[in-house]
Amino acid sequence: MKFKYMLCILCTAFMLTGCAHTSLLSQGAKEDTWTDSGFVTIGHRLTVHNTDHNMTLLENIDVLSADGLYYATWTMGDSEPYENSEGETVDLYDAHLYLLLGEFPAIQDAQDNMNKWITAGESNYEVLSKEEAVCNGQSYTLITYNCISDDNPYAHGVSAFATCQNSAVCIELTCRETFEQDLKTLLIDFLNNCTYSDE
Repeated sequence: MKFKYMLCILCTAFMLTGCAHTSLLSQGAKEDTWTDSGFVTIGHRLTVHNTDHNMTLLENIDVLSADGLYYATWTMGDSEPYENSEGETVDLYDAHLYLLLGEFPAIQDAQDNMNKWITAGESNYEVLSKEEAVCNGQSYTLITYNCISDDNPYAHGVSAFATCQNSAVCIELTCRETFEQDLKTLLIDFLNNCTYSDE
């Protein structure tokens, strides 16, 4: 499923520094500050503010922080059991947002990793559009696409890629065919509530 693709990105990130769920990542789950405090901090630089109460923080994982990698997911709508390609039953939501943040030794490393993540996204989806956007002062590359893998239960999505100093981020929002809200609008709203510190 989608987590498989994100794991591929994680593996790529490992090599460059250079969707089944693993217990290793579960062990790195951090305390949920999303509901009570209205924000969540990912890594050392990124804070996401909670202004969409229809979006639920599902995971905030830092078990790979020693390698500079952080992973968080949010869900929207109802879920139902879904059997993935490994025969495991997982929760399938109406929409799912995935965020991968990499903190690298140098600015060029962050740029190189972001470019690799964009290339991976373009090769795994049927890309419909690619554009630049500025949200809350941060520049992003956005791609919209159809999900073409038989293993992916989601129909289409939109992804944002960016660098901020020595950090790179990949944020993906995908949904089921029956999901009626506009994904690009939802992702832009999410990005407008992302703040990157200069430290």
